[in-house]
Amino acid sequence: HADGKSSDKAIHQARLRHFCRICGNHFKSDGHNRRYPVHGPVDAKTQSLFRKKEKRVTSWPDLIARVFRIDVKSDVDSIHPTEFCHNCWSIMHRKFGSAHSQVYCPRNVTVEWHPHTPSCDICFTAHRGLKRKRHQPNVQLSKKLKTVLNHARRDRRKRTQARVSSKEVMKKISNCSKIHLSTKLLAVDFPAHFVKSISCQICEHILADPVETTCKHLFCRICILRCLKVMGSYCPSCRYPCFPTDLESPVKSFLSILNSLMVKCPAQECNEEVSLEKYNHHVSSHKESKETLVHINKGGRPRQHLLSLTRRAQKHRLRELKIQVKEFADKEEGGDVKSVCLTLFLLALRARNEHRQADELEAIMQGRGSGLQPAVCLAI
Repeated sequence: HADGKSSDKAIHQARLRHFCRICGNHFKSDGHNRRYPVHGPVDAKTQSLFRKKEKRVTSWPDLIARVFRIDVKSDVDSIHPTEFCHNCWSIMHRKFGSAHSQVYCPRNVTVEWHPHTPSCDICFTAHRGLKRKRHQPNVQLSKKLKTVLNHARRDRRKRTQARVSSKEVMKKISNCSKIHLSTKLLAVDFPAHFVKSISCQICEHILADPVETTCKHLFCRICILRCLKVMGSYCPSCRYPCFPTDLESPVKSFLSILNSLMVKCPAQECNEEVSLEKYNHHVSSHKESKETLVHINKGGRPRQHLLSLTRRAQKHRLRELKIQVKEFADKEEGGDVKSVCLTLFLLALRARNEHRQADELEAIMQGRGSGLQPAVCLAI
């Protein structure tokens, strides 16, 4: 008889593993098939999610006590389940979603677990010869708990819809289809997860001049800067605080892989495949390259302000402009490059309403600048 009781308790304890400690639902009815332990330290994923919300949690018992007002430290394995479901985890996440959230489950609406008895609702042991019925615990959830679970599901759907709509808005903000290459130009049919890893998470084009945020997401530099200016100072992927000064260049090994990717030339009647690093040089050889083909910045280093560069670096960056100015000067001004550059500078000063400096520069251009004060000449 004692052996029969102990076997019934063992069956009861085994069946407890299939129910949520907090809401009492069967794990099959959860739909996510994800479980979380009642005891022990919080997993790394949950810690990172709460850290982004500036909340610090270390152990599951403390977190359950704060959200559901349940003390699980005194649980007994033969009476209480040792895991809880993903729906209850979602309530925890929603609880810390904002500083003013009032989502919680009071103690009197959660499940009361009792020791095994001959009329145990969980085991539902049948009497002589009757088959055991498939049964879930006879627990009537309160209307308030059901309302909380429904709100959690509804909020999850709304967040998914908002994420999709905001992504479309960010694509319109970046507006980079004419300056960034589509992933359809990749010469190799890579797996979807690899293509995603070398794509901007805003425009979904191949990364151009890639930058990495503090939360380790990758974007094209121009795309993230435009979104930060319009949408606010947070990461478009996870909404972690992000500022332009936080952007860094990815590791060199990643850039090396990115630049070695083979892409198809988009020019008509050109079937060549070139590496991303040599793409600009290749498309510049086509006559229609300036009007129709995309010239990309291959990236690799953060863009510094022109005046902060060395003289040699300034010449390198302005090489294309220098060639264009020289061509214009040879065609229109008899090769006088200096007069063209000074005139451009004068027009720029006038456009910015810096008329005093513009007048002084114009005097120098007309040969009347010899009497200027040294400080004025130095400023110009």
